Amino acid sequence: MFLKPCRQILPFLLTFSCCIWAGEARTEFGTPIELPDIKVVTAARSEQDSRNVTASVSVITRQEIQRSAAEDLLELLRLQAGVDIVRSGPAGSQTSVFLRGGNSDHLLVLIDGVRVASAHTGTYTWELLPLAQIERIEIVRGPRAALYGSDAIGGVIQVFTRQLDGPVARLTVGSYGTTEAEAGLSAKHENSTHSLTAAWRKSNGFSSQNPNGYSHDPDDDGFDSRSAGASGEIGHGDGAWKYRVLASESETEFDQGVSEARQWLANISWHGRASDDWTYQIQAGYFDEELESDYLFFATGFDSTRLDLSWQNQLELPKGSLGFGIDFVDDEGQSDGNYQADRDNRAIFAVWDLPTGKTNLQVGARFDDNSQFGREWTWQAAASFLAGQSSRLSAQFGTAFRAPDLGEQFSPGFGGFFAGNPNLQPETSQTFELNYRFQSRQELRYSVAAYHTEVEQLIAFTGENFQAINISRAALKGVEAEVAAHLGGWILRANATFQETEDKTTGERLLRRPDRKGSITLDRTFENGSWAGLDWFMSGTRLDVGSQTLPGYGILSLRGGWSLGNSVGLELRLENLLDKEYEPAAGFNSAGRSAFLSLDWRP
Repeated sequence: MFLKPCRQILPFLLTFSCCIWAGEARTEFGTPIELPDIKVVTAARSEQDSRNVTASVSVITRQEIQRSAAEDLLELLRLQAGVDIVRSGPAGSQTSVFLRGGNSDHLLVLIDGVRVASAHTGTYTWELLPLAQIERIEIVRGPRAALYGSDAIGGVIQVFTRQLDGPVARLTVGSYGTTEAEAGLSAKHENSTHSLTAAWRKSNGFSSQNPNGYSHDPDDDGFDSRSAGASGEIGHGDGAWKYRVLASESETEFDQGVSEARQWLANISWHGRASDDWTYQIQAGYFDEELESDYLFFATGFDSTRLDLSWQNQLELPKGSLGFGIDFVDDEGQSDGNYQADRDNRAIFAVWDLPTGKTNLQVGARFDDNSQFGREWTWQAAASFLAGQSSRLSAQFGTAFRAPDLGEQFSPGFGGFFAGNPNLQPETSQTFELNYRFQSRQELRYSVAAYHTEVEQLIAFTGENFQAINISRAALKGVEAEVAAHLGGWILRANATFQETEDKTTGERLLRRPDRKGSITLDRTFENGSWAGLDWFMSGTRLDVGSQTLPGYGILSLRGGWSLGNSVGLELRLENLLDKEYEPAAGFNSAGRSAFLSLDWRP
């Protein structure tokens, strides 16, 4: 069967009271919560109204980040349909993100348009990205290789860094010895805006592993991180220069070791207009990552740099529009005492949008030429149909690929075992998707998406002496449902995901991806600028290493804020209110009931 039937309906928890009076108004500290019309960039590499996008898209706005009172990105991403999160321990621990059941390296991660996955592992270190530096997040589900190239098998998550329009400051204290501070300021001139942000976070944590872990040590494992960001825009004639800089460093303790990580990202872009119908963007990005780990019995170190250049265009035609451009990426990396390697990738792409009455057609294609593994063609096609004034039905098909990372290609392994293979070919995929969306102005939105993905030539360490080879296959199937409703002064958001993942080589489910999950959030703003909210996250069973099946679990969290006047607010988040014990991965601990109190200043 396509999916196993669901025996239970996700309940809606709608009862949450507090001793502040009702009614809506715009105030210094709190602003009315709405279901706004949202523009998205990532789905087509150009700005679109979210209602017209053929792909399944979610956007986490800065307002939602602030209302969440969350401590890190994990607490927001796990509430999204189709997104699975596994963090192996307390704050700062290694975090894996799976989109639509694919592997963690089947997800393209961009920060302000720059690729940020490690050249060594193919995955991004999510634990290094503080919420204080994020303006908004766009999640595009489904293949996007025809626009972006490698990695976009399950989809794309793009993070846009913070752009302030005034000074801010925030202090937080909480459970597990947590202390946080963040501050920012901005400046505006006649043709330019600039902003600076800085953040610091320290937590004593808890033991990463329980007695079932492979290196259990019952001491607390702490986390210390620092970050700084800068952004700005300078208008000049018919265009504008934009720049972004983000630097972060952290120290993370593990049960029997410690890791130190540093990241530095910068980009500069020119947004211009060649004519009334032709806009273009030229961008240069740079990403540098260093990771050093000492695990008592051995130490590792990696350093990688990436130069990311692009020129993209948007041309309005008599019928429809044409997007096209050129990308260039150069990766260099070295592993302490093991290998040093570099490779580059050149690509051209084009996407044509043709609206015809109630129907919208989109066709895109891309050609990549990689210095290591050669050439790869990808393409996608989509058609959407307007059913009435508020409904849209879409169908799309797309191909995608993932290039092997430098470790899979060049690592010498351990004593000749688990070595890389320079002759590896990219993993490839094909995806078919149907989705339906309904939107009634600002009152109600809901959508349902069903997809089927086949992935081939998966890389596995199953060759001679466990060398990396292309051999495995996987099938990913799923249904995602989302709803957002404006109920009087309340905003209700809920979603449910049902998925089947199968390793076609062994017939087993893929590890650490639940067959079902869901979430409910409820928000309310009150007349005096105070606000209240609720998050309820639910996860089904997961398969883990050693054929272990981990039981499902649910997490209930409450949050609220109170206006103290003079643009000052007090915020409280009660995480895991019912103190649910669960293992995010076999042998690893999770946070219990915890509380975090913040003093926030936003003129």
